[in-house]
Amino acid sequence: MPVVMLAVLLCALPAFAAETPTYTVRRGDSLSLIAKKTGVTLSHLRRSNDIKGDVIHQGQVIVIPDALKGFKPADVKWGRPLKKAGKTLRRFGNNQQGKLVLPSTGVDVACPVGTEVLAPATGIIRHAGAMDGVGTVLIVEHGGTWTSVLAPVDPITLTVRLGEVVLKGDILARTAQPVAGGEDPHLHVELRRDNKAVAPDRLLK
Repeated sequence: MPVVMLAVLLCALPAFAAETPTYTVRRGDSLSLIAKKTGVTLSHLRRSNDIKGDVIHQGQVIVIPDALKGFKPADVKWGRPLKKAGKTLRRFGNNQQGKLVLPSTGVDVACPVGTEVLAPATGIIRHAGAMDGVGTVLIVEHGGTWTSVLAPVDPITLTVRLGEVVLKGDILARTAQPVAGGEDPHLHVELRRDNKAVAPDRLLK
């Protein structure tokens, strides 16, 4: 797919889903730890889930209506969406192709089909669906006005649901074969701040 088409499609991503954020309790979690992870107060967690004390259990799903809203941009801690990144197939910004200069809103990183896609930071799954010409796209809201976009992923391998709070390094899905014929297998990694695409270098270090 020409880079210009990819840029146009991802600029037109759908609005965030309205699902109330939820978090599934993990081994070793406590209410105070969950509150710290998600940027809310302990009293907010108790009130939102009608919990009187501190007892929770592994696998319990709790709602966190204001998850990540207290995060400032610098509060978001970044990691790689791929354990091992391959070569860069397309750079962020303008790319020279023959006599054409084509824009890209993210970076395309080479990786085999079936590579694990990881959450680049704690966030909320706001979209997981197909886009014409792109494939299945994941949008993760990270708080602090940050959002990441990852595509294409194999929908059969999705391990997350809309509204779910994920932690940095969680496996979200596996990469899919590019929709456009002739493209090398890759993961498109896009980072947005205030809904404007910025260079995703901090995700690829």
